[in-house]
Amino acid sequence: MRPINIIVVDDHKIIRDGIRSMLLGRNDIKIIGEAAHVYQLFELLKTTIPDVAVLDIALPKMSGIEIAKILSKEYPRIKILVLTANTDEQTLKTAIKAGVPGFLSKDTSKEEFIEAVRVVHFGEHYFGTNISNTIHQILTNSLNENTSKKDEELSNREIEIIKLFAEGLTYKEIAESLYISARTVETHKNNILKKLGLKNTIGLVKYAIKERIIEL
Repeated sequence: MRPINIIVVDDHKIIRDGIRSMLLGRNDIKIIGEAAHVYQLFELLKTTIPDVAVLDIALPKMSGIEIAKILSKEYPRIKILVLTANTDEQTLKTAIKAGVPGFLSKDTSKEEFIEAVRVVHFGEHYFGTNISNTIHQILTNSLNENTSKKDEELSNREIEIIKLFAEGLTYKEIAESLYISARTVETHKNNILKKLGLKNTIGLVKYAIKERIIEL
């Protein structure tokens, strides 16, 4: 099986070296490039296209969020995983609005980083365990404070599943939380996406924000 190719964008060499060291000897994830800022990144992209771009937020010349917006338009096949020390609520809101599918704190574990890369690569979203409570609170507050006709199209269970996906839970974890099977979770999600005419979970969350089902 082909490894997941990643590019790491961080202005601190010690972070880039740390990720490279962490992945040393692995066959499933491979670093194919490094950049300290946006210009180095786009120079790399002239010859090398990764599966996943791992971005810091606090970068010189252009923030990781702004880079993510450009990548989503110009290189839509590249998945984005933000790895940052900035995990405040406003930063998380900005990342969600920008459509970032993966967000990790820099104090995450090796195991969680690897899991996040895999999840994001396969088209799902991933919010780290250290920030899932913040994500949950953002979405819960928004859902409680805002109503919309679109709410009538979604059942309480569907809204609950949206919230759990937004917290970064996997199919299995959602299934265990709701005492249903993972296949049932998948069916619910597919029904939600079909009902709203969306393609993936990030699109679902962005749509909910846009239609004021939730508001950030």
